Amino acid sequence: MSSSSPVLTQRQLRRMERLPQGHVVLSTRRGVAVVRRPDGRLMRIQPDGRLAGMLRVERVQSYLHVNG
Repeated sequence: MSSSSPVLTQRQLRRMERLPQGHVVLSTRRGVAVVRRPDGRLMRIQPDGRLAGMLRVERVQSYLHVNG
């Protein structure tokens, strides 16, 4: 049986093994590994093994929300 989600590349797996101290792998879903740095910033491990910043998503209230 094959998995429907992409697997991590060998470079991503090697990078996960060599993360600096204090970095924590949070998730490995859909071919993306998400890492939290010691300062709280989220990073992703690209398929080539490089760490890249992630866009920050803030919680917002919908303008369609009606108080009632």
